[in-house]
Amino acid sequence: MSKIKHNDTDSGYKDPGLGTMIAYSAGNLPVGMLLLVVSTWAMRLYCPSADEVGRVQLVDPQVFGLASLVVMIVGGFTDLLVGYWSDHHKGKSGRRQPFMRFGLPFLVFSFLLLWFPPVNGLSDVNVTWLFVMLGVLHVSFTVVFNPYLALMPEVWRTEAGRVRVSAWMAGFNALAQIVAFVGFGLAIDALMGGGEILGFHVPDGFKVAAVLAAFLTVICMLPVLTRIKETPHTDEKNVPFNLLQAGWETLKNPAFLPYIISASMLYAAQFMITAALPFLVVTKVVDDPSKGDLVASFLLLGLVVLASLMLPVVDWATKHVKKTHLYMASLIIFTVLVPLATLAGSIPGVPPMPHLIAILIILAPALAVGFVIPRAILADVMDHDTERTGYRREAMYNGMEGLTQKIAGGLALAFQGTLFANFGYTSKEPMGIILTGAAAGLLSLIGVIAFTQYPLKK
Repeated sequence: MSKIKHNDTDSGYKDPGLGTMIAYSAGNLPVGMLLLVVSTWAMRLYCPSADEVGRVQLVDPQVFGLASLVVMIVGGFTDLLVGYWSDHHKGKSGRRQPFMRFGLPFLVFSFLLLWFPPVNGLSDVNVTWLFVMLGVLHVSFTVVFNPYLALMPEVWRTEAGRVRVSAWMAGFNALAQIVAFVGFGLAIDALMGGGEILGFHVPDGFKVAAVLAAFLTVICMLPVLTRIKETPHTDEKNVPFNLLQAGWETLKNPAFLPYIISASMLYAAQFMITAALPFLVVTKVVDDPSKGDLVASFLLLGLVVLASLMLPVVDWATKHVKKTHLYMASLIIFTVLVPLATLAGSIPGVPPMPHLIAILIILAPALAVGFVIPRAILADVMDHDTERTGYRREAMYNGMEGLTQKIAGGLALAFQGTLFANFGYTSKEPMGIILTGAAAGLLSLIGVIAFTQYPLKK
């Protein structure tokens, strides 16, 4: 195989300016918001705890978990296909923009309709609705955001530029988490029993928050679709591999497997603990279950704000400490602390609220590192692939990442649903929640072990 030489420094390549950086980074808000909202609140809508008066279960939690698993596996393979198609696409608009423009309407409407289940009670119709809307959401999310993320290492070529744009992306991701946690939490609490907005009856706050989140998605993607320009087509973009070859070449990259196993385990662990936390607060932390969602949202807000305040520290640390060391430290912190979080309210003599707050404060530095460093590490992995093969295949790497993370996340949610169904998720039977934390810690530990084999020294 002939390899194409490239040297961005010698060719005088200059990273885009601050305005372009902010315009691109705005797209990371819906990246961080949409699936986080689903993982945090969808189960709260479809599978409320028996402790909550006036809430009706729409889908059995075990069925919810299995539906999520199937959808995320399908979405994962879609990641692989979209990555392959995007890397091979040739057109006047480039390799990435056509996919984003096509997928955005499907993404917005499937997310919105997910929060409007048709039957107010346990029903196979709700199961079908959940499955279809989640399916379209995950597939269209891939169609839009796999190419979006593939643009970053292509447009920003220097390590300093990538760290800066990663920091801006982290800032928008922090805003995404504020919207996901606090925006939804406030709306759910304010409209728990329904209400009137502009003369229209609203059954619950989930739907109001979903409309606002869908609108915000469109607003944030407009700068990406109108301002971000792909680099000119070069021989590096004429990728000759078929789908199987492309996947195999990705797996042959010695830096990819250690990174992707660790990232997928951390992704699954975060999925589990984020979904479990509102149930933990409702059943073990607050006295009034009707205030649990609001309290959980503000606890998560505090975590995100504290982590965001630490972003300049992370940026400073990358100039003095290797990215890989920072990432490993964050994995270890998650491994140790996440199982302790779900024990809040179960340790005699330890008040649950101070217990949970203390854990979240210590988790904040690890979360700040997680906001910034993984995307920069993946860019290094992609560059190593270009050195090996001579081709730029960013979307394929995002596709492989999406495949593994979604399968891991789907298995995690299915396992969590099984734990809830068999061990309980109420104040009297909280063992399903406690075991969810233990399982998330075990996943993080697997990530630690995998990342010890990462070969790049940056």
